Amino acid sequence: MSKPKKKPYPKRPTLPNAKPTAERRDAINRVSTSSIKPQILLWIALLAVWVFIAYSRALDNQFVDWDDPTYVTENPYLNPANSENLNTLMRSVVSLNYHPLTMATLWWNAANSGIESARSYIAFNLVFHVINTVLVFFFASALSKSNVLIALVTALGFGLHPMHVESVAWVSERKDVLYVFFFLLAALAYLKHLDKGKIGLWWGLALIAFLLSCLSKAMAVSLVPILFLLDYWQGRKILSLGSLLEKIPFIALAILFGLIALNVQNGGSFYGVFGMVEKNDALADFEVFSFFQRLKFAGYGFMMYIVKLFLPFNLSAFYPYPNLDVVKQGNESGVYMLGLIFTLALGAWSLWNVGKNKIYLFGFGFYLFSIALVLQVISVGAVIMADRYTYLPYVGLFYMLGYGLDALIRNVPSSKYAVWGVIAGLNVFFMLRTREQVDIWQDHDTLWTNVIKLYPNAGEPRKIRGHYYGKTGRIDLAIADFEAALGNNFQNVSIYEGLGNAYGTRGEIDKAIGMFNEALKLDSNNVSVRYNRSIALLNKNPQAAIADLNFVIKNSLLEKAANFGARGYAYLRTGNYTAAQADYNKAITLDAQDPYHFFNRGQAKQMQGDNAGAIADYQAALKLKPGMPEVVEKMKGLGGQ
Repeated sequence: MSKPKKKPYPKRPTLPNAKPTAERRDAINRVSTSSIKPQILLWIALLAVWVFIAYSRALDNQFVDWDDPTYVTENPYLNPANSENLNTLMRSVVSLNYHPLTMATLWWNAANSGIESARSYIAFNLVFHVINTVLVFFFASALSKSNVLIALVTALGFGLHPMHVESVAWVSERKDVLYVFFFLLAALAYLKHLDKGKIGLWWGLALIAFLLSCLSKAMAVSLVPILFLLDYWQGRKILSLGSLLEKIPFIALAILFGLIALNVQNGGSFYGVFGMVEKNDALADFEVFSFFQRLKFAGYGFMMYIVKLFLPFNLSAFYPYPNLDVVKQGNESGVYMLGLIFTLALGAWSLWNVGKNKIYLFGFGFYLFSIALVLQVISVGAVIMADRYTYLPYVGLFYMLGYGLDALIRNVPSSKYAVWGVIAGLNVFFMLRTREQVDIWQDHDTLWTNVIKLYPNAGEPRKIRGHYYGKTGRIDLAIADFEAALGNNFQNVSIYEGLGNAYGTRGEIDKAIGMFNEALKLDSNNVSVRYNRSIALLNKNPQAAIADLNFVIKNSLLEKAANFGARGYAYLRTGNYTAAQADYNKAITLDAQDPYHFFNRGQAKQMQGDNAGAIADYQAALKLKPGMPEVVEKMKGLGGQ
């Protein structure tokens, strides 16, 4: 008996540049109507529920003390969340990113739920993640001509992979779920535009969705090369005049938002166009690594993201660079060179198969184009890779996986049940790992304790956890983390500042001032350190405190009541009551809810002989804080008035 011939995988129909024929339009209509069959709706419903269950425990998670204060809990424009502050947010750079649409959604959360609990913020992220998972299903379905298996593999992989927990459970990564939502809408609209064959409504909707995606996160600019990739997949001539002309508006927007991102990541305000909520530099110093080293690090990231697609273990909120001393000597591990070789080999393989099978260039191209900007060729921040960077790129890899599994079933029909079993097993595995990763993001303590367990010699995680311990009053633990970081040769301004604050809290003022001095040796213009040193100096050397506070007030991005209140107190200590009163006038203008501003202004007035004014201020302080002992004592001194 002769073996039955293998069923060849059908060739993908190509899309002509001209207007679709009647037969082509009929085919398109058949595809679109098939996508709303009851069984498809059932798959989508099960998909959404399954993903929601995987992430449901995240709803009890808390804010983490890592970007969340800048974005939400200490953001002056979210408390109060009024229209004036919303207008300011729309024109502001936050944490070195210009993403006004993202900030508008966080403002909406703050206006409706306040800033005390992270629940509504994480719920918003989760809802959008579920929607994005459904959009990925439709996107993969459109690419595969309504192939359910390919669409399910792509969507389930996207929705359940534990590498995506960071983008959903971390409030500050709202920008990921939001930009990908509009990105996928833009891609779907563009595919519809290709089906129609001419510029019209769908092209316009794709452009609008792209703009909204860019306003959510600058990473959206990667849509431009992916549009060319979609042309290639659909059989359209990539470099035809029509294809190039219709992409000019997309390219123009990408260039604009790319220039904005580069400027603000370097601490700029895009030539004064935007205000800033926080100022520091995100781009790493190019002098630290050679260009070839950065290429190796990029290749390593490209390779390791693929490894973690299949082996999602030891996931971390922080993946440190190799030791700088080792890097400077050029002795970093050979795994980085292996990553570069792997990347080049994979690229060569994809190009070699351009004319044979489109899936390699399309799948790896989608992955590469959507992750290229964060592969650390330009070093951003202190990490060599980050889980959140895979949120969109994994779509390309999971589409390849689904395509390959479908081809296996077509060529070996007897493998059907085994393939579906593998798919089910992988998704149960991904779901369980995702739930574990969600628990790691429970709070700041669990998050950074996990990082330190994985990278005990890295200084940055110790610094971050140390500051958290300091804020929550666990001073001994904070000092232990800071000293461990210094012991690992992690010389950092923030480490010394943290130690200064910890010693100050203990009342060890001389030690505190010594730590602040060490910090200022590394960065003499650091406003935060100058402020904290001034607080330590207030009673010991108020004149020196005034000098620090003059610098702080001059160089702060925002006028803060605390700065004027501290300088007012220093003026009180030096006997300059007129200057003290002026500073407390300003402090009260900025914050009329602090009773100590009124109390100290009352003291300044009393020392100048204005007893009536002093009494009025003391009474205002008592109204804000009834029974305030300092005020009661002062009132007795004024005859019990």
